[in-house]
Order: sequence, then C-alpha cells, then structure tokens
Amino acid sequence: MNHLYSLFAIFIVFNEVSGIKRPSYFPTCYRNDPQLNQCLLNATEQVRPYLAKGVPELKIPPFEPFMLPELKLEQGTNALNFKAVLNNVLIHGMSKYKFSRFDFDVPNHQFFCQASVENISLEGQYKVTGRILIAPIEGNGKFTAQIDAANVVVYQKYKEATLKDGKIHLVPVATNTSIEVVKPRANLDGLFNGNEAMNQATNKAINDNVDVLFGELKPVVEHAISRILEDLLFKTIIETIPYDELYPIDPKFN
Repeated sequence: MNHLYSLFAIFIVFNEVSGIKRPSYFPTCYRNDPQLNQCLLNATEQVRPYLAKGVPELKIPPFEPFMLPELKLEQGTNALNFKAVLNNVLIHGMSKYKFSRFDFDVPNHQFFCQASVENISLEGQYKVTGRILIAPIEGNGKFTAQIDAANVVVYQKYKEATLKDGKIHLVPVATNTSIEVVKPRANLDGLFNGNEAMNQATNKAINDNVDVLFGELKPVVEHAISRILEDLLFKTIIETIPYDELYPIDPKFN
C-alpha cells in the first residue's frame, strides 16, 4: 500500500520541477493564500484524470495500474514470524482516491492529510519463508489480493535547509502514517513446492484470520511506508524544488 502514501507527496508538486515547467493543468497553491488547504484539496480532484494516465513532464508514472517494483516485509511476533519479498506488484484502483482533508500548517512547516481508496486489487510475485499462526509457510509464485477500502492518515514535519543550489528547501524530519483496511483478502499460489492441499489450507488460514494477521503486520507496513514517503519527498521533490517555487507567495494575499 505504499503508493497510496505517495499520493501525498505527488500532490504538493504544483509548481516547476528542476526547471521543467509544470503542466498547465496542474493548479498552483500559494502558501499565503487564506484558502490554501481548500486549494490543495481541490487540486487532488483536478489532477485525478492526469495521474491515472501518468505525467511524463513530472516523471510521475501511471496510476492505473501503479507498478511497485519491490516491497520487503519482515515480522517476528507470536502470530507472524516471517520474511517476504513482493516483486512487480500491480496495484489497481489507485486513481479512485478521495481526499477528505489536506491541511498545511505553513508557519510550523507541517501537514496533515486523510484519504481513502475503495476496491483495490493487487497482483504480483512473492517469496516468503517463516510461520503464520502455528503453521509454517514457505514458497514463491504469484499472489493476488483485494481490499474493499483503505483509509490513510499522514502527518509530516519539515525544517528549512539551504541545499547545494544555495536556495532554501523544506526537508522532512519526521513522518507518521496510519492505515486501516476493510475486508482484505489474499491468495498465494506456489506454496510448499506446489503441494495443493497445503497451499489451500494455508490460504484458508490466512483469510480466516486476516484481521488478526493484518493487526500484527500493520506497524511494519506503516513504518515501511513512512520511510518510502520520506525518500520520495526528499529525492524527487525536496532536493530539486526550492520552498519559494514549491509554495510561492502571491502578493495579492498580503
């Protein structure tokens, strides 16, 4: 689910990126606008059809489907003790997002966002070894998953820093994320060297106990997403876009 969080990073790219003029259909939100938060919220709707197809000018890939090259998961609790790697994951449904809140506290350099996405499906390759509940799990192959809805909350704190271009940038210093999912289901093919009976039994155990398992895995997922979000912001936005270009000042609001 880390690409749901990347939405929060992408929606602050409303201005020039590394000297590339922003697309005309991307709105500009000014940091001294009394309606800044509403501007940001409106912008998430305005750019939806373009994100679905991708925005080459800003190096934003298509959101339908969204490709996740790799995600590593590791947990060691009573219910879950495993290591897993997901590869070439296609996420369908990302463009159906809906932001309910997008607040940017300019003086304190922090923002708070809430969004939801309904009817998400995922498919890709997996490799896993370990234990789920009291049963061992091992194998590799194709996986599919469905989620009726995902609700996401992100808080991020910044500081001002002068980077190598001699300009002031906003650099993330803390990120907290939370995700809740509704009716997740999953199916793993290829467990236990293709032993169909064990494959079916393990998948049934996973789905019969999915709420407990996701509860155990939730902190790991949230931590991974927070790190990905910070990397995305720093590497593709913060490092290349000065603060005055990311959120310019409009004299008419002074």
